[in-house]
Amino acid sequence: MWKTVFRREILHNIYSLRFVLSLVLVLIVFVAGSLSFVRHHAVDLGKYREARDLAARSLETDAQRNATVMAVTPRPYDFRPRDNAFLADAKEKYLPNSISYSAWNVFGFENKSGSANPFLARYDELSWAFVISLLVSFIALIFTFDAVSGEKENKTLALSLANPVSRGALLFGKYVSAVVSVLFIVVPAFLVGLLILTLSGAASWTMALAGEIAAVLAAAALLTAATCAFGLLCSVLSGRSNISLLLALSFWLLFAIVIPNSSGFLAKSVSPIEKAESVEKRIEQAFDDLDKAAPPGSWMQHSGNPFLPQHELRANLQRKRLAAESAIRNDYFQTMFRQFEKTRRLTAFSPVAAFEFLSDAIVGGGYSRFRRIWDDLRVYQGQFQAFFVALDAKDPKSPHWLNPNEDVSTTREKVSPNIVPKFEERAMLFQDRFFSALPFLGILAAAAVLVFFLDFLIFVRYDIR
Repeated sequence: MWKTVFRREILHNIYSLRFVLSLVLVLIVFVAGSLSFVRHHAVDLGKYREARDLAARSLETDAQRNATVMAVTPRPYDFRPRDNAFLADAKEKYLPNSISYSAWNVFGFENKSGSANPFLARYDELSWAFVISLLVSFIALIFTFDAVSGEKENKTLALSLANPVSRGALLFGKYVSAVVSVLFIVVPAFLVGLLILTLSGAASWTMALAGEIAAVLAAAALLTAATCAFGLLCSVLSGRSNISLLLALSFWLLFAIVIPNSSGFLAKSVSPIEKAESVEKRIEQAFDDLDKAAPPGSWMQHSGNPFLPQHELRANLQRKRLAAESAIRNDYFQTMFRQFEKTRRLTAFSPVAAFEFLSDAIVGGGYSRFRRIWDDLRVYQGQFQAFFVALDAKDPKSPHWLNPNEDVSTTREKVSPNIVPKFEERAMLFQDRFFSALPFLGILAAAAVLVFFLDFLIFVRYDIR
């Protein structure tokens, strides 16, 4: 019998004014988001290529001076703008997008957000995931808030149950019809957006991209199912549609606005971290302690005489200073990462936040991408250092006193930039994306099932008079 209810409700929804207005609104926003991506992505790619070419020329210039200058000079690795960012921007424009490294260390990342922890900044582009998380979740509540209470006010609920249909079948039919009605809005918007991206040449069609689009659409269906279940909950909790609407708006504000944007507050309250100024003071103190304990002559330098005995003392001191600074900074970075991860776990019980994290995992962007590049670049740095040490060991004119900051006591021979190891971002594998997405997938599925089950328990005792 639920199929009969489904057919009746789906026709009622499609021919309603709320469906038409919702479809027009979502189409407009999807078109605007797609056009914005086409325009900004081309500009961002141009800036990235300029920065990449500048870094390549800098490496070539340093290598032609000598291998040591090439090895000790900090240089940036800039993240390439993702071609699938129209699906989910993953806040990447405001996350760290450049990591500084040399052959001796991965120094840190650029923080352009101005907050204590850049991973907790909240900014959004008009990506499809953002539109779904904010607008489509609201539309799902609009389609369900009066599904039961509205019928009770119109005196049609008792009439519906006078037919040979159980309360469970009636509620399930309404629930499925609402989910499908919202998807009838989302799918055309996806198709129009894809048409714009295809005609503009901004999207290069691959099997991977098609899979990502299908996965984001499936995630949108899960979010729709969860929010429709919450909308029905608002409807069965009251016998008046205006009260149900107020409850639905409260749910939406809590799950779509308050919780996803509370990461900074939660971080400071639940998992505070050391301030950057304090970290710098600890590094300065460590430097002072090392300088005081260093043998006399450790700061002596004579660039014209690489074999000056004091250069060995200087190299040893520089390595100790680098090790001390790296230990302090890496500990600080790890506390930042743990703070973000803990805060994300706390906010993920919101279906909207869970959907955003799920979308980030699907497209392989955001924090997961940053951590992958960060960890891989640290591995590459070890390879780069081993390459330089081997190069220095072959030079009989070098005293081989490894100094991580200066070209004083290691090889001064030129090196071809073509043989220098290059770092390339590693694509996120399907299994990595799946396991990153799995917790948030589970949260959305559990929310849809458990909340609908609660709807059913309340509805079987609902007063239809």
